Amino acid sequence: MPTGDHTSASPEPADSEGIGQYLRRERLERGFTLGQLAEKTGLSRSYLSNVERDVNSPTINTLRTIVDALGTTLSQLFHAVDRERRVLTRPDQRVELTRAGVKGVTYTLLNPKHGGKLEMLMLEVAPGASSGSNPHTHGGEEVGLLLSGELDYWVDGVHYRLQPGDCVSFDSSLPHRYANRSDIPAVCVWSETAPGFR
Repeated sequence: MPTGDHTSASPEPADSEGIGQYLRRERLERGFTLGQLAEKTGLSRSYLSNVERDVNSPTINTLRTIVDALGTTLSQLFHAVDRERRVLTRPDQRVELTRAGVKGVTYTLLNPKHGGKLEMLMLEVAPGASSGSNPHTHGGEEVGLLLSGELDYWVDGVHYRLQPGDCVSFDSSLPHRYANRSDIPAVCVWSETAPGFR
């Protein structure tokens, strides 16, 4: 799919637990010191301390590393951060993501923490950027609508050149990838089941 390096969230409501608070609570409940967690994750103790104090915003991949070491999941983390199902998401509540190793591609999660099976994203692909040369697969289904620019998309080895207004829909278990081979940014709205960013 939407196949990010920075994750930033809007300030949490006063009665919600922040990402750092959640990770610290989970660590303490398991009896881990920061040093032990650093050993398990390969991350520095000072970095982990900054994450717990919400000084550093970890990448999605880094968050996965931490929650895996703690024996929890990203889904549990985000559910704990906001226990109420969110019906309305304001623009300033969106979560912007980029993936480590994928440059020039930005994902904006449009419905963070809503608790459902459908994930909505804004995908922006800079000129020359791509999801990588190797196709990827995962469970679920996807639908993408190109709003502006041009985007080359491959699904199960078949190449599609998307123009504004074009829509692709496919089973995510089919190998797929994309690339922007034009000289202007490509902007899409994307939806998928089996949310991959929570």
